[in-house]
Amino acid sequence: MRPYYADSLVTLYHGDCLELAEMFPSTGTLVTDPPYGYSYASNRENSRWRDEPIAGDGDTTARDVILSRWQGPAIVFGHWKTRRPHNVEAVLVWDKGMASGMGDLSMPWKPNWEEIYILGNGFEGRRDSGVISGHTVVTWASKGRHHPNEKPVGLMRDLLQKCGPGPIVDPFAGSGTTLRAAKDLGIEAIGIEIDECWCEVAAQRLGQEVLALWA
Repeated sequence: MRPYYADSLVTLYHGDCLELAEMFPSTGTLVTDPPYGYSYASNRENSRWRDEPIAGDGDTTARDVILSRWQGPAIVFGHWKTRRPHNVEAVLVWDKGMASGMGDLSMPWKPNWEEIYILGNGFEGRRDSGVISGHTVVTWASKGRHHPNEKPVGLMRDLLQKCGPGPIVDPFAGSGTTLRAAKDLGIEAIGIEIDECWCEVAAQRLGQEVLALWA
């Protein structure tokens, strides 16, 4: 299959990851931010993402099928509203900072955090806190946000530096943040994205030699 984008480190395919599992290498680490499974939609008026549902976000089927086919270590983002994957070895908490989090405005707490599931073993590096902070979200498209659920490149770089040898695999590549982080670190990575508009955004980001400071 012809890649949508390819360079010396990163390869991105446009297609359904459930149909392209043969593209996965036999070694490496799966690092992905899959559809969470609760039909996310922006509540903000005039948001460009209010009426653009995320493909496969009706339930966790896509995530669970991919994880059943992947035999190596994995880092997977998720949300407390849906069940966790099977065989989770650890749960990290990403503290997104006080500027993030809308949720139920009648509650006196903000949902400004997300869960990150660690599956398998083979991770390395120094032993840091399970609560990850210091990586804030760009909340407005006008300020450079590409995807409604985009993660900071710095956050992904920190996670990738804990992975063992081998390529990074992202079957739900979105706007390419994981792939961009891998390229920044000089790590080989393979991504698949079902929505061509996000493939286009990812290809543009991957083609940049220098990212903006906010990334």
